[in-house]
Amino acid sequence: MLNFRSLTVAASCMLVLAACSSEPDKVEQASSAGESAAPAQEAAAKPTGSLLQTGFGQRDEYVSVVALVKNTSAKVGQTVTVQFNVTDAAGEILGSESQVEYFSRPDQVLPVLTQVDVSGKKAAKVEATLLVEDNGAFDSEPFPEIPAKATIAKSEYGDGYTARVQVTNPKAEPLKNPHITVVCYDAAKKIVGGGFTFPDMIPPSGKAVAQVDLLTAGKPARCDAYGTPSAI
Repeated sequence: MLNFRSLTVAASCMLVLAACSSEPDKVEQASSAGESAAPAQEAAAKPTGSLLQTGFGQRDEYVSVVALVKNTSAKVGQTVTVQFNVTDAAGEILGSESQVEYFSRPDQVLPVLTQVDVSGKKAAKVEATLLVEDNGAFDSEPFPEIPAKATIAKSEYGDGYTARVQVTNPKAEPLKNPHITVVCYDAAKKIVGGGFTFPDMIPPSGKAVAQVDLLTAGKPARCDAYGTPSAI
C-alpha cells in the first residue's frame, strides 16, 4: 500500500465520516456503530469524491480500517487520501493512520484500507477524513475495471479467515502488481474489516487467483473484492 505524508494541495475536497453512509458535498459525522449522519456544513468547493461507508475489524492489537470512496467526477488520476482515527467507547483516540490511493476511472467506487496498531485496546469507532486532490500525481487516462471475485475460507492457521480472489486482466497485456483489496461485511451489511495483496502479474486477457489474509471482527457474512491498477 502507498502511504504518503505530504501532498501538494491543488483542487481538493474534505469530508468527515465515521459511519456507514454520507451525502455528497457535505461534511458529515456519525458513529460507525450505526448513528445517523448529521450534516455539519457545506463543502467550500464542489468535491470530486464522496465517502460512502466506513468500518473496521479488530484482532488483538491491530484494527483494519476501511473506507469506500466514490469518484463523483468524469476525471481520473486524482489523489485520494483518507485519514483514520480509531477511538474507544469514551471517544479517546487509540491510534491514527492515513492511506493514499487514486481514482483510475470515472464513477469508481474505491476501497481505501489500512491497519492501525491500538496496543491491544478495544476499538469502538472509526472516524475518516477524505481529501481528494487533482494535482497530476497519477495517470489521467481511464483504466478499465479489473474484475475480482472473492470466496471466504477459514485460515489454515489460527482463528482468522482468508479470501480466495479470482482476478481478471481486462487488457491484452500483462497486468503487473495490481492492488487487490477485499472488504468484508456482517449480516447487517456493516463493514467489519478486510485485507489486501499485490499479485506479481495477471496474464494478458487472462485470470489468476490471489490469497488475501483477512483482519475482521469474527466471520464475515460476505466479502467483496476490488482490483485497481498499480500506482507505480
